[in-house]
Amino acid sequence: MGYARPMLDRLLRLFGWRLLLITGDPCVLDRWRWLRGHLLGGKLRTFDAGCGNGGFSIYAARQGNEVVAASFQSNEQESAERRAEILGVSGIDFRVIDLRELERHREELGTFDQIMCLETIEHVRDDEGLVKRLTTLLRPGGRMLLSTPYDAHRPLYTEDPAPAEVEDGSHVRFGYSRERLREIAAAAGLEVDSESFVSGLVSQKLTDLMRRLSERLGLMPAWLIVLPLRMLAPLDAPLSAMLRYPYLSVALCAVKPSAASST
Repeated sequence: MGYARPMLDRLLRLFGWRLLLITGDPCVLDRWRWLRGHLLGGKLRTFDAGCGNGGFSIYAARQGNEVVAASFQSNEQESAERRAEILGVSGIDFRVIDLRELERHREELGTFDQIMCLETIEHVRDDEGLVKRLTTLLRPGGRMLLSTPYDAHRPLYTEDPAPAEVEDGSHVRFGYSRERLREIAAAAGLEVDSESFVSGLVSQKLTDLMRRLSERLGLMPAWLIVLPLRMLAPLDAPLSAMLRYPYLSVALCAVKPSAASST
């Protein structure tokens, strides 16, 4: 996350789990707002495929879900697990899993009622195969919550508009159209229930500003400068519409048909 561990731990104890939504770039909060409208609460099994700092896994667990959170980085998982412990959030099984090798873990993972895969498939060359493998883990009637960069977005500061297809943790493709994301879902046997755009003009400009300031001043000063500007978030959608500014990400909620509905 880039912040000193003792400082972040103290802030988590003081401000709670929502701090994880604002310690990264401003677009993280946008994704949570979208997720909040689609993730089902209650005693459901949820798989977070590419869990990052663990913020969305912690949110799902707080909603009553039994969560399996996967990342290929062991140090990231250790940090996420520590954050959950500090916050007193249980019900999350943090696992070190390379999603490209998901088939190896299929039996031990079991099946899920919903799967979160946010800003992940753009890091994997076999994106269609990954979504298919994830779908095999969904129970009939289960939901796939998927987001990824929009292919018409304007490059963020430091973003490569033509990334190399090297799976080193960075992006292997710039983005996806809504049509392409639907195709991937359909190829996996999913039925699209809804789709949205996420992170418009305001969030992208604040992200650019934070990245530029981080280069010059360091991450913490940059975060503190940008923090009050996040109050402009309500202007994101209207300004994006008025200026026809392309969104950063495209997201969809898709359902795995039950046996009855597929016959």
